[in-house]
Amino acid sequence: MQFLTLLNTADSEDPIGFIQELVDRVKDPDLWIIIGRNVLIAVILLLAGYVLTKIANRLIENFFKYKSKSRLKGSDKRNNTLINVLQNSATIFIWFFVVVAVLELFSIPVATLLAGAGVVGLAIGFGAQSLVKDMITGFFIILENQFDKGDFVRVNTSGTTVAEGEVLSLGLRSSRIQGYEGELYMIPNGTINEVINFSRYNSVSFLDMKFSIQEDLDKVEETIDHYFENHWRDEAVLVEQPAILGVQDIQQGEATIRIMLTTQPMEHFGATRRTRKRLKQYLESHGVFVSVPTMDINDFDQNDAEE
Repeated sequence: MQFLTLLNTADSEDPIGFIQELVDRVKDPDLWIIIGRNVLIAVILLLAGYVLTKIANRLIENFFKYKSKSRLKGSDKRNNTLINVLQNSATIFIWFFVVVAVLELFSIPVATLLAGAGVVGLAIGFGAQSLVKDMITGFFIILENQFDKGDFVRVNTSGTTVAEGEVLSLGLRSSRIQGYEGELYMIPNGTINEVINFSRYNSVSFLDMKFSIQEDLDKVEETIDHYFENHWRDEAVLVEQPAILGVQDIQQGEATIRIMLTTQPMEHFGATRRTRKRLKQYLESHGVFVSVPTMDINDFDQNDAEE
């Protein structure tokens, strides 16, 4: 702008003349026309940046909506993660060029600012190695699809568990994980050495039920098998009919029959509890009762009498 040109070319040995020239320039209507025009263009650029950001975000969302209907749809969690990352990247990219254009419009030397920022960045680069490590690790986490938003994971650092819970968000620098009791973990990606993802494949749970050894165990297994043949679909998260593995153990007058449940990822906890309750009620309706631990106190009474 002419304002900046005037300041740069001013004669420091003649301050009175400089002030007079500055006053004359302020009174010049052409100057205000230029300023008004540049302000108007800057507003238009900012509005264009806002509109382009909305359009880019909508295009990204529509792309993944179309992709979800094709054969290459992938998982919803993976798509949501990529949508967030791509939208953030598009927003940063668009607004960077908008800000540069606005600065150039007002004759602010962007190249000089970037060069200065490069020198400063080089000076602090040695102190920002962890930040670079976080971003590189975050990039590879996304690239290798180690976990997505909504997955249930356990994160280890040097063999020590630092967080376990549901992934709330995944970024290039850090990840947010919500624990069992609602606690929120903010974990720099560079500290993640090992990830155990519980949400990729079906979960397996073992349901143990104890019966008296006086029961006809073959009849018990037959009754359980009959229940699952007709009612296993009552539990919506089961992916297949539970398998009766047989007698797992016999201790203290009780026989333990083990049943294997295969459920959708991370649904085995609730499915096991609900199935145990329904199965118990079904067995009781057919005259088969789960055992209750008992203690024979006759020996104690006899010993007390002898003493």
